[in-house]
Amino acid sequence: MIDKKIHIFTIILLLMCFIYGCGIKTYSKTEKFIDYNYGVENLSDEDAIKLVKEIVSFMDTGIETGEAVEGINGENFDYFKNKEDEDKLEIYHRNYIKDSAYNYLTAMYRITRFNSGMGKAKTGFDGGTIRYKLEAEEDYKILSRRNNEICIEAVFNKDSSLGDGMPDTDKGQIFLTLCDDNKWRISKISQWYDDLVFYELEEYIDEFFDSQNNVKEDYDTFIRNYGYDKNGNRITMQMLRYSLKDTILASSSFDVLENLDDSYILEHLSKLATYIAYEEIYARHGKMYPKYSIEYNYFNGLSWYKENKKFSEDDLSDIERHNLEIIKSHLEEF
Repeated sequence: MIDKKIHIFTIILLLMCFIYGCGIKTYSKTEKFIDYNYGVENLSDEDAIKLVKEIVSFMDTGIETGEAVEGINGENFDYFKNKEDEDKLEIYHRNYIKDSAYNYLTAMYRITRFNSGMGKAKTGFDGGTIRYKLEAEEDYKILSRRNNEICIEAVFNKDSSLGDGMPDTDKGQIFLTLCDDNKWRISKISQWYDDLVFYELEEYIDEFFDSQNNVKEDYDTFIRNYGYDKNGNRITMQMLRYSLKDTILASSSFDVLENLDDSYILEHLSKLATYIAYEEIYARHGKMYPKYSIEYNYFNGLSWYKENKKFSEDDLSDIERHNLEIIKSHLEEF
């Protein structure tokens, strides 16, 4: 009798294990696209889009937040509520996103690491400078597929920090690359505004543009004027300062550049920074600029700048005129 009960119990246990196992298998197929153990070496066009959308959806709305982050730079962030979300983000990064693309995406969704763990910006916080976000619910399509690269066209939506003069939605690209370990990884995200911020101006974007009042044509003109050399080659627009925010060439108003360390700095400035260094001499005398022009936005953000309605070229000293010629000569080399 006891043996019979043991036999029946064993059968029931085996049936339960089988049913449970089937359930897990079914869940994996229907609820989870990414196979964390084996990667996605054989990736169809449909699965490439699914992979991207799963990652985007998780970063955008799939992370539950909990306690507020305390301390400097943390007041607008909450910690991830669940350790599982931190682990999942790490798996995505390690297996499916290259470092530069990961940094781009985490900047886009205001995700950052603090001393006590990962945090995400509070709902409604529009800080940060990447202001177009990927929208997982929109239609994506394959633009090209060649060798070891897939290019997907994706939809980006602007946040509320940009004004009416900017498109509400825009198209961009997501690139996946087949890596040496036979895993496809997101290698690059590209949308013109976010690219301008992430690859070029970073936090300086708000020094040159009024996010509520500048329009797309202003950005296009800016990129055309300072993002290309005279031969039409793409060049950097990075603003690398060697002194305080208030100045680029601090001594250009009181001594000739050839006598100063500023001459060395000038040789290493981008075309954009060189132009600002040129206008800096005029701005010290209060030269006025058209409202919402890059010069207007930039210099009105400096404590020392005061508009002078009576400004004239006669206000310049001989040293300043000399330095303007030096800077102009350097600017013409671009």
